[in-house]
Amino acid sequence: MKALLLHHPYVYPRFEQDFVWRIGELPEFDIAACDLNALSRGVLATSGQEIVLQAYDVVVVFVAFKALRAAETLDWRAFAGLRVLMDHDIIQNYSDIFGAGLLGAWPPVFRKHRFDSVVTSGGLIQERLNEEGIPSDWTPKAFEPARFADLAGPRQGLVTYGSAYLCRQIAERAVRDAKLPLTRIAMTPYLDLGAALNRYLACMAISSDLEVPTDERAGLASSVARAIPMRPGLEPMAKFFEASGVGCCPIADDMSDLHELGFRDGETMLAFRSHDELVAKLEGAGPQALRDIGAGAANFVHNEHTWAHRARTLRAAITRRL
Repeated sequence: MKALLLHHPYVYPRFEQDFVWRIGELPEFDIAACDLNALSRGVLATSGQEIVLQAYDVVVVFVAFKALRAAETLDWRAFAGLRVLMDHDIIQNYSDIFGAGLLGAWPPVFRKHRFDSVVTSGGLIQERLNEEGIPSDWTPKAFEPARFADLAGPRQGLVTYGSAYLCRQIAERAVRDAKLPLTRIAMTPYLDLGAALNRYLACMAISSDLEVPTDERAGLASSVARAIPMRPGLEPMAKFFEASGVGCCPIADDMSDLHELGFRDGETMLAFRSHDELVAKLEGAGPQALRDIGAGAANFVHNEHTWAHRARTLRAAITRRL
């Protein structure tokens, strides 16, 4: 098999770059930055040079959905190999965690560009795509161990970071209302994030869905956060694995993907199914318990859930499709 991964042209360090580099270490893969100007015209190119697609058995397109959605229909020329769309954001097709603007947006774009299959980062997302007649494979998110290591040194308190989606705001408010020591750190450059997280005992990595109609959410600011109904979300984000990698106890809604990946409540994560349960578990977990879970999580993810592992998962999925 000879495969090409055509990736987004990243302009500053991101976790996706680490994934791409690990894929590039596999002998079966070439990697190249996509020329977005050419893509907008439906042409697959890199640095202004159109790619000879016939040199490959598989072409994987891994670019921002916004660019692909706006592009003219891809011209595959005479390419007869496997056409794969890889995307880390398809959760937005089924969840309003980021807002409702992209619900249902992915299948039309998949069909417009005549892809053969999808690689998604969510197990439940894979199931839903398959139910819609879109052949899908699951390659979960992960972390880069060279950037996220469990370092010796003092730790205290809880941390949260990343986009302040409404579900995260409510979970954080529930924790703060209980007078628990939660710190939201400012947006931190990716290369500095591991060191920043190493100062904390536990990290919240929330991906829950709120069981409150969209038109009623404006009133949630005055509601008791612990009582606001929620359900576990559709997939864990990269921050769950990053926090685990540095030895923070990862705190997350009880997503089925995490169980499928081998995480266990009280051993390698703290899981919750309501905001009240979140607070109760944190109130009952002492510093040593959080440190023990964090150490267990770090050991587990360094052995099972790095981007190098995911690169091999991707290769296996594509091989099966071929």
